[in-house]
Amino acid sequence: MIKIEKDIPIPQRTRLPELPFSEMEINESFLAPVSCEEARLVQALRQRVVRFQRRHPPKKFSVVRDGDQMRVFRIQ
Repeated sequence: MIKIEKDIPIPQRTRLPELPFSEMEINESFLAPVSCEEARLVQALRQRVVRFQRRHPPKKFSVVRDGDQMRVFRIQ
């Protein structure tokens, strides 16, 4: 049986700031405000990149680890 609970706080949503995808030229990159240790934020960043690429073909980006943060490169 499933137990119903009261007064459990809702977890915070993962929110990323505005990212400069539309301003980038090929071979430019930026350091994202995301620690590579925070899996939820890394996934949110990658999903944001995928969504932008789908809406703005033929722009392509790559997300890679850079030290303890993530870097986004425009590759096409």
